[in-house]
Amino acid sequence: MNTGKLTLMTIILILAGLVLVACGQPAAPTVDVDAAVQTALAATRVIETQVAQAVAETLAAAAPAETPTPSPQPTDTPTTAPVTATAAAVAEPTATATPVPTNTPPPAATPTPTPVRIAIVPVDGDDGNDYVRGSTEINNGRAVILPDRDPAQVGSPPTFRDDLTLRVEVFDTRAGLVDGAGIESVTFRIVYEDTGEVKWEKVEAGPAYCLFGGNEPACPSLDLSRSNRWPDPFGQPIVNGFYLAEIDIVPVQGDATQWRWRFAVDSPYLADAGPAAPPNTAQITGISVQDGRYIVDFEAYGFEPVMPGQHVHFFFNTVPLEQAGTPGSGPWKLYPAAPGQPGTSPYTGLALSDRPEAATELCILVANADHSVIPGTGNCALLP
Repeated sequence: MNTGKLTLMTIILILAGLVLVACGQPAAPTVDVDAAVQTALAATRVIETQVAQAVAETLAAAAPAETPTPSPQPTDTPTTAPVTATAAAVAEPTATATPVPTNTPPPAATPTPTPVRIAIVPVDGDDGNDYVRGSTEINNGRAVILPDRDPAQVGSPPTFRDDLTLRVEVFDTRAGLVDGAGIESVTFRIVYEDTGEVKWEKVEAGPAYCLFGGNEPACPSLDLSRSNRWPDPFGQPIVNGFYLAEIDIVPVQGDATQWRWRFAVDSPYLADAGPAAPPNTAQITGISVQDGRYIVDFEAYGFEPVMPGQHVHFFFNTVPLEQAGTPGSGPWKLYPAAPGQPGTSPYTGLALSDRPEAATELCILVANADHSVIPGTGNCALLP
């Protein structure tokens, strides 16, 4: 700033000198005023430039130092992509690298679980106790459960060949609607029909209620290929034939009830296994009901029923055996019903309305061409 003041004073003195010369000083050589002014102005510009440089240096010294940013230089080395994607980068598709094949095996597929098969079969009879029942709608909840059985393959009566198992689901509706609610105990008793002997008995105090014990809903089964005897403490041989399961259910309150369920054992693993029957005999193997008619499955051994010729007679157990063919009065049903008609199983010639009030079984016997029957050539089966 002092330099600026000095410059201004120098200009004033030069101008004053010029005035004095003009006002009466002795004559001197003529001065080129314009040239003098230009010289002074030039000197002033030099001084102003120096002042401006000094001010800039002062401000630079006072400001914080800044690191100069180098200019980007071209390079052949690829740079790392920025972490944050820009909108343009998102908008434009990028090439996807083809994965390199490896020998890593694909993940193993999750195996599909095997569907659980359960057959539910109604029990025989009804004692009117509707409080004690199971959750199924079949027979008002009065039914047995056959774990791991295909319902489509359960005949009438149900027949066990490879193994034997049985379960009931039961509760007292006054106490709850889950298995075991309000139930004190369930007793299984297996009776062999031919002799009336008790072959097995088991008391179950809690669910799941299984024929041979165990608390799992699947229930353990008796493998007939490994064991041909009822479990201890009975231990008697298991034989093929018809059995009755008497299932005594004792509720916590109220009267006990009994469910009765008939089944058959026909196993090739048992000691008495062999031909189902000798030639020229017949046997009813199952009875079911469909559309108001009985569907009677049967086997004819060593012959094919024909008319005229050797055939079979069906009749209810209200008809004495000696009356089931000529010269008896029956009534009976011929099968085949007429010449030329097939005589294969099943037989469907009886309606539910044909059943006499006192009849509990349907029977079969082999008959000769003259309609006389041959004793000991057939059997009887319970009616559903």
